[in-house]
Amino acid sequence: MEHGDRLNPPATMNEPGHGRRLVSPGRFTADDGSTDPGICAALRAPVDPERLRDAMQAGRLIVAIVASPADTGESGESGESGGSQMSVVSMVAADGRRGLLAFTGLDAMHRWNPHARPVPVSGPEVAQAALDDGCEAVVIDVAGPSSAVVAEPDLVELANRDPLDHAAALLTEAWASASGEASMPDVSVDASSGTVRVTLPAQRADEYARSIPARVLALVPAGIEIITADE
Repeated sequence: MEHGDRLNPPATMNEPGHGRRLVSPGRFTADDGSTDPGICAALRAPVDPERLRDAMQAGRLIVAIVASPADTGESGESGESGGSQMSVVSMVAADGRRGLLAFTGLDAMHRWNPHARPVPVSGPEVAQAALDDGCEAVVIDVAGPSSAVVAEPDLVELANRDPLDHAAALLTEAWASASGEASMPDVSVDASSGTVRVTLPAQRADEYARSIPARVLALVPAGIEIITADE
């Protein structure tokens, strides 16, 4: 998924309850679902990623939600735990990357799914939800008429997170799930050089280095500093 990509309908969707859970912000209680003009203007081709990010910083998006199984009563009717908590919907690309779905307004959401339930959320809050859910992108207006993909580095900036810390956390998580070992490579952040430093066991340094996710490299323009050490 790249900035400004036109997207086909998602191959797979989150099952209810597996997405980031949001509480509908009170600041948007009077929102009528109209299209956000700033974000809509930024979606016009050619899409400028920086302009779109700035529009999201000041704008409002609508997130599509579905009822979680945990919120389903004995009668089979879906309810809302606490009155407003639901599960966000994301899409999965053919290569396994996930993107949280967001829309400029109700018309755009209904074009994708007329039965989805809307939650108006600020652009930075959408970015936070996507990152918390492990998504690599936010897909805006997936059903058109104009759509775009906001990539992870822009989401990190919108969520006001440190890209090096985020990259280090992703790297640690990826290696932990892949290795299943008690002994893990040491991952640290070098803010002065703008790099993430990893200390790898000499016998497996190449294996670990090859498994660094591309999404991590995109967050660290200065590169990953690799140090080998005897086990």
